[in-house]
Amino acid sequence: MKMATLVRIFSCGMFFLISLHSDAQNILSEMDHDARYRYDRMIVLSGGGPSSLHSSVFPYWRSDLVDLANMFAKGDMTAIDAHYIQTIWDQNNEFVDKENAQPEAIQYSDSSQTFYSVVDTTAFRRYRTSKRPLLKTFYRTPAHFYEVDVKDFYLRVNPIISVGLGREAEESVTTFINQRGISLRGGIGKSVFFHTSIYDSQVRYPDYVNQFTDQYGVVPGASLYKTYESSLFDVTKGRDFLLATAYVGVNLGKYIGLQLGHNQHFIGDGIRSLFLSDFSPPFFSLRFNTRIWKFHYQNIFAEMAADDFTAANAPGVTVPKKYMAAHYLSFRVSDKLTLGLFETVIFDRPGHQFELQYLNPIILYRTVEGSIGSPDNVMIGLSSRFDINRSISAYGQFILDDIIFREIFKGHMDWWGNKFGYQLGMKYYNAFGMKHLDTQIEWNQVRPYTYSHYNENGNYSHFKQALAHPLGANFNEVILSARYQVSPKLGLQSKIYLVGKGEDGVDSTSFGGDILVPNTLRPDDYGHELGQGLHQDLLYWTSSIQYEISSGLSASLQYVYRNKTGGVLAGEKTKLLQVSVRLNMAGREDVF
Repeated sequence: MKMATLVRIFSCGMFFLISLHSDAQNILSEMDHDARYRYDRMIVLSGGGPSSLHSSVFPYWRSDLVDLANMFAKGDMTAIDAHYIQTIWDQNNEFVDKENAQPEAIQYSDSSQTFYSVVDTTAFRRYRTSKRPLLKTFYRTPAHFYEVDVKDFYLRVNPIISVGLGREAEESVTTFINQRGISLRGGIGKSVFFHTSIYDSQVRYPDYVNQFTDQYGVVPGASLYKTYESSLFDVTKGRDFLLATAYVGVNLGKYIGLQLGHNQHFIGDGIRSLFLSDFSPPFFSLRFNTRIWKFHYQNIFAEMAADDFTAANAPGVTVPKKYMAAHYLSFRVSDKLTLGLFETVIFDRPGHQFELQYLNPIILYRTVEGSIGSPDNVMIGLSSRFDINRSISAYGQFILDDIIFREIFKGHMDWWGNKFGYQLGMKYYNAFGMKHLDTQIEWNQVRPYTYSHYNENGNYSHFKQALAHPLGANFNEVILSARYQVSPKLGLQSKIYLVGKGEDGVDSTSFGGDILVPNTLRPDDYGHELGQGLHQDLLYWTSSIQYEISSGLSASLQYVYRNKTGGVLAGEKTKLLQVSVRLNMAGREDVF
């Protein structure tokens, strides 16, 4: 059965159930990791956050964020915390109770540790309106350009802008970002919701990103592109592309909801994810979410772009397809402990047919795979998160692509088919007793050939970009992160990525680092170790100063240092200083 037929079947059921009354699920937040850091900080400091919010399933529902802010507002907080809460209320005000908009009583302290009590003041309201709306129509509330709130219908419309200018010292070139677009989101009654955003981009990346684009034919986080050059501004090697997300959602009852459309997903509590990340472009998916008691169960059935799309630039040539089906079960054992089970399968069929047996929402895919002849790429994973106290949170993931225990018992841990990876991390908020100094350390390690397959269309990728960790496989990575919020609007951030990775050579031999290369091209069955092949060491360091000008509008000054030693492009170095301004646009870091 083709994906289009599958969509029609589910669409019939979707519109049949459209009249069911439920407010279980609604519009998702933006895929913004800076904002997510603030959400996670509030979850830990509040002792777990709302019971319905499972931190590893991102993006979050906007109503859950409002519940989180309401919960956090009941405790002691600093002026910075109060600003975070107000931002959540402003940006998600369609889910704020307008009739009871005033908080009961809020305690917070400033940098001098002087405590204040706020009960009835316009400076801190759950639902705020602007004193001087633009033309009495636009920005009637601080965070939204245009909004509608009438019986059984709401709408939010916002511009999306990201502009930046930088200088890369090693290449002696000027880099820039010029992205403009629009975002719309809304709901019909309490059962139907929708979101769409689209923006046009002209970007001049530093050289290491351009090399990725030249090698794979795609822009990281996007897909196909056009070359952008300007003799007037002396621009070469620029990229011109469109990017869009859009989905419609329907609640099928109090506990179950579905979403159909193009979107990105992230599963995990870390900076990276070994399950599913937002490194690749948005993909078309049908997603079911079941939330009941302490469980959040997510099913994703998706259509991906297969690898062989070099001819897709020609008119009338369709990008070849492959498919993914995935399950993720999150179980909140307690406010402190959450456990997760993940499984996914990537498959390709002649004629682009969807394998109907993978529609089973519960059975383990390894069982289905065996029953149909074991042709597909199946992976399973385990995750956990433990909030040790109201300042420290530990988390981890384990991904298993394949393993043969008899080879291990024979002393052959170096067998090529022992494909797995793991992640360990820790977050420390208000580190060392210093308010708003937050640190994080994360370790990721993935063995050679993990995520790859003997069929090039069976690897764990979309538009030749990894669906999980951007580095693919055959690497060891340590990440150190520190953030310090100086004031409600001024923040400092620094991250260091230390990577050791084994790359493939210039011939066709695969050493397991590039997941796009079929693993049948391995040199041998045994003797495979982490970092094998052409070994490279990568140091990536980024530091930034960020200032919030107004709701949704921010400016930043960022420095990026990237140094690669060894490997195919030994001596590759980047030194980039750039200034940027963003309006309602999530930031992105291309660290690979």
